[in-house]
Amino acid sequence: MFGWPVRGHDLVLGAGIGAAAVPRARAGQVVENLGRQGCRAAALSVPPVVIFLAEADVLPGDLDGLPADVRVLTSGTAIPLPGAPGPARWLVPPDPRQRWLPSLTAVLAAARVASYCH
Repeated sequence: MFGWPVRGHDLVLGAGIGAAAVPRARAGQVVENLGRQGCRAAALSVPPVVIFLAEADVLPGDLDGLPADVRVLTSGTAIPLPGAPGPARWLVPPDPRQRWLPSLTAVLAAARVASYCH
């Protein structure tokens, strides 16, 4: 539906799709921070983290000052999708009317702000 690379029940990162894993305790604040920026990120709860899907646009400097418990997931990483065996579920489901993802830079900025608030 979204043109994302899917293998079995997994979304495979790459081809312009990136992701960041944020501790579940801070995920709500990241969702709120992205909303304030006018960005709505599809987010998957995959305990113990929430994975925010994004356009892969990170430059080396974008990783400076990133909280130690926030990870940028690398190309080729397989993320389980809801419906597959396991606990994955949409925290923020993708919106078929909005066929774009926020930039990974915006997601990381929202995660940095959330780490200050937490």
